[in-house]
Amino acid sequence: MYGFRVVAIAVTFVLGLWAPGNAAEIRALLIGVSAYDESIGLASLRGPANDVRLWQKTLKARGVSDIRILADAVEGGVIPTHAAILEAMADLARSSSAGDLAIITLSGHGTRQPDNNGDETDGLDELFLPADTGRAEAGSNAIPNALLDDEIGVAVDAIRATGADVWLIIDSCHSGSGLRAASPDVASRYVDPALLGVSDRAAGPAADSGAGDTGRADLPGQVIAFYAARASEVAREVNMEPEKPGDSAWYGLFSSRLAARLAGGEGLSYRQLFQAVLSDMNAAGVPGGARMQTPSWEGTLADAVVLGGQATSGVRQFAVNGDEISAGLVHGLGEGTLVSLFADAADGPDAALGFAQMTDVSATQGFLRAVAPECEPRIDTPCTAAGALPQGVRFARLAARPLDLVLRIAPPRDLATGVALAAGSAERAALDQAIAAVNAAGDARVEMDPEGYTIDVALADGALWFGRRVAAGAVPVGLAWRPGDGTDLAELLARIAAAERLATMLSSVAGGGSLLNPSPVRIDPTLVPSDPADLDPLGVASNPVRECRRALQASARTPPVPLPEMSDLKQCDNVGFAAQGEIPGERDVNRIHIDARFCVHADYVHIEDTARPVPVGDAMVVCSDCPDGKATGDERLFVIVTESPENAERLNLESMVETCSADGAAPTRGTDAARVAGFLESLGRRPDTRGAFGGLNVSNVWVRSWEWQVLPKELIASTVK
Repeated sequence: MYGFRVVAIAVTFVLGLWAPGNAAEIRALLIGVSAYDESIGLASLRGPANDVRLWQKTLKARGVSDIRILADAVEGGVIPTHAAILEAMADLARSSSAGDLAIITLSGHGTRQPDNNGDETDGLDELFLPADTGRAEAGSNAIPNALLDDEIGVAVDAIRATGADVWLIIDSCHSGSGLRAASPDVASRYVDPALLGVSDRAAGPAADSGAGDTGRADLPGQVIAFYAARASEVAREVNMEPEKPGDSAWYGLFSSRLAARLAGGEGLSYRQLFQAVLSDMNAAGVPGGARMQTPSWEGTLADAVVLGGQATSGVRQFAVNGDEISAGLVHGLGEGTLVSLFADAADGPDAALGFAQMTDVSATQGFLRAVAPECEPRIDTPCTAAGALPQGVRFARLAARPLDLVLRIAPPRDLATGVALAAGSAERAALDQAIAAVNAAGDARVEMDPEGYTIDVALADGALWFGRRVAAGAVPVGLAWRPGDGTDLAELLARIAAAERLATMLSSVAGGGSLLNPSPVRIDPTLVPSDPADLDPLGVASNPVRECRRALQASARTPPVPLPEMSDLKQCDNVGFAAQGEIPGERDVNRIHIDARFCVHADYVHIEDTARPVPVGDAMVVCSDCPDGKATGDERLFVIVTESPENAERLNLESMVETCSADGAAPTRGTDAARVAGFLESLGRRPDTRGAFGGLNVSNVWVRSWEWQVLPKELIASTVK
């Protein structure tokens, strides 16, 4: 494993960090492996060369001039063999000194093989595959010329030992879950170890090596870890322009989103950078299958600043030349995106010269057409053109993405085989009928879309499963519907549509705080994890209420820790949210939780001034094995902060947005439901206009979001005694 430790649930390749304000020199080593030896069955990739070019362009724009390239198919690049990569890293150590920053990016295939020195808690070494990777000799269980995580760790530690910090970005993966690509325009950067003649089974009991530690504490250089995907997922590369022949529009999904955020945002902290990339990875412009990749991070410098500046949300700003904008699909900006136009990079929002929509968007650029200030971008309806662009436009900033409020689901498939269900099958027929019923009712619109879906659908264990991800490892997760159980499938689809519509509207303004408009309320999420030993064994009939009461009593003296980004949570974990005013005044704080079964739950608290933190709703006890059945898979939570002016009704979303209740009855609707609905709709229409809607001043709305995955007990069964 690397010299710095990483958790076993994520892709074990790591990012380091430059301590802002201290870097005397910045050097970059960009590594991309596209061409592999296909005679041994190792497929070549299309995206790594483009990743390198994108990073080169992005870093040059940010003032980095010392850039070295190890990449095939890139002008001036050296072939990225095993020896060449290690020598280039060693050269960085030789040329680095205290305060410097070494940026290293690697794009290519990843895999794993049995650990050979007992330092891995899972018994497996993670590998990056250089250009000269070979096939293992029979019985050796060692892939020739593979770059081991141990080797990367030693090389990184050598740089850190000089006092320099390291930003190491690896866009590959070491494990897969059997998820199929959504289309021919999505590819995996994972290689099955068996293809190269090694086993993916652990070599034997592993030593307790302290996985989860982020590096040697005795080294002066600092490190923070980002991961391209979880262990149950694969890293993807995506064709940004499917209609374009050749390889020029293929990019690593993680690399493209990360580089784009670095190019378009000033003053981001690493925590904010991660949150922004996570949001972009779920953007509607990414094919559905590619969205089944979840980055995560760990480390001690999350709130330090990326490449200097101030720790704020920053401004996403792109250069404009005539009617051309230097941003496109890799930046998460697609057809119809609305931008505000400025003459000077430092202009405030009130200095906008006008608005434009993007058109003819390619991977890295687009064109602009002027529109009226009141343009509300929609997926299917472009705004009316409004003459020529204003004179003197040099910069554009993201104003609003076109929102797609249609629920797009994948054609159902068999989870075990990946084969699509036949049109005449009972489950497919039931789903088709339910979609027709929802659309006929007119309250929501559902479409089956094999490319642009946001909700996956699979058949497993005699049930149809619905979720943004429908498997954790090989275990089905999400909302399950079984034929003949008395549940109306159309009602479940309507519930999913309502939850996704709400999430879309809230996501459109999530992370809206900035240097010019900081949130007046700090939100602190915390976690008290349950001990697996306190849980009932898998397969034993249990009472979840008694089980969690016992687990909570056992953990009562355990101090809460900050809730990690993109956590993997388990049965009886305890999650809480607290709010505290940062500046005097009164605010309304609403917590909106969308659980794995697409039930929406709301909690409210009124915050006055800055005296003390206040809980936002009761602490949530995670329930994977609930009294009413399993509830595993992806969950989302939003916290909405709004100003609470004098002589105005408070914005309390309790009983206004819930979609489920304990007794199965419809949620209560207060007399102010129309006002609340208007407020939420206004967020989705044009969050950047910051106008007043229905008496609510949207100029003072802040939304933060969190995501986590509730794991099935099967995935923690080995630790439950």
